[in-house]
Amino acid sequence: MKAISIKETGRLNGTITIQGSKNTVLPIMAATVLGSGISVIENCPVIEDVYAMCELLQCLQIHTTLEGHTLTIDTTQAAYAPLPYEMTSRLRSSILLLGPMLARWKQAEIGMPGGCAIGLRPIDIHLEGLMKMNVDFRMRNQMLYCNTYHLQGCEYHLRFPSVGATENLILAATGATGRTILRGIAKEPEIIELCQYLQRMGVTMEGIGTDVLTIKGTSQFVACDYNNVYDRIVAGTYLLMAAAIPCDIKMVGIDDIRYMANVIRVASQLGAQVIRMDSYLEVQSNGWINPGTFQTGIYPEFPTDLQPVLVATLLRGQGISYVEETVFEKRFSIVSELRKLGAEIEIQDQTLKISGGHCLQGHTVKATDLRQGAALVLAGLMSKGYTTVTDISYIERGYEDIVEDLRQLGARIQYI
Repeated sequence: MKAISIKETGRLNGTITIQGSKNTVLPIMAATVLGSGISVIENCPVIEDVYAMCELLQCLQIHTTLEGHTLTIDTTQAAYAPLPYEMTSRLRSSILLLGPMLARWKQAEIGMPGGCAIGLRPIDIHLEGLMKMNVDFRMRNQMLYCNTYHLQGCEYHLRFPSVGATENLILAATGATGRTILRGIAKEPEIIELCQYLQRMGVTMEGIGTDVLTIKGTSQFVACDYNNVYDRIVAGTYLLMAAAIPCDIKMVGIDDIRYMANVIRVASQLGAQVIRMDSYLEVQSNGWINPGTFQTGIYPEFPTDLQPVLVATLLRGQGISYVEETVFEKRFSIVSELRKLGAEIEIQDQTLKISGGHCLQGHTVKATDLRQGAALVLAGLMSKGYTTVTDISYIERGYEDIVEDLRQLGARIQYI
């Protein structure tokens, strides 16, 4: 298994290109199941999660080709088939195929989803909404069996604005009879992108970007192309890294900062200078972090995905900082690994107390989820001597090549 070796880096300089969005392209890939034809997705990230979704689509006789950053999906021969647990367990977003399969074939046999171990991530909201649409289901041996004689539009209020449940219910509603009104939905940029894509496929919607969405079902879907947006979480990762390490860098490919305004605000609060240009961000920092109190939240608040990276960044703060996690109840796996490097962090219920300003010493640490792994890379850049991050398959699920990206900026980092 590959690992990443990192040596303390004193300064970052240069230009980095931000990859296409993982959390946008996966639901778009699921949406292609609805229609028949060829779709081309540009700016597709070359990451493990995309490969895993391609394999799932191929189970449905959907042909996929990824050349460079261009993904071609051919659904002209699509046919119903079960999706085994051995494949779905590799990918949290595998559950997003449930809605399109019900919309197209009125049935789905799909293994339970996998993904990162960051707390309870049940699919009960997905299933509650689908039951309102006249879907019956049962579970046995990690397999979910769903079917409906008649997929019916409904009104449903999500008791929590789950991104995955919102996407799944939207996808199912596109093939339901009549109108579906979803209330209390998530409003992440990825959902807006999905809705706009579905409109181009022929779906009528109202309320895009709000917490109430009305969808009129259809049976006429048009295959269409998509130009993927930049990955706001990857961009946020590198922005927080830039705040923690003296730098003068350009982040290219960010054409709309609205999607990461919350992260830019926090980076500026930490002490980084962020300058918006036409198609890139220029970031300058002296590496001195202002301590503070921070809280994750539902979009447009600070994203929970970047909480581990923020925690690592605050180790450079000259004082005490607090980070409260309000989305996932167990997203603190970063703590035990950072302590191996000499970090002083206390867990107080759902809040971390971070004592910054202490010297970190290189050690071997283990990635246990995607964003925690990226945060450990940052910690390695700030630690004396060498740090080795193991189990980097988690990192490769969402970052095309974090080593090459940082090496271009002058970081002393390599695969081993």
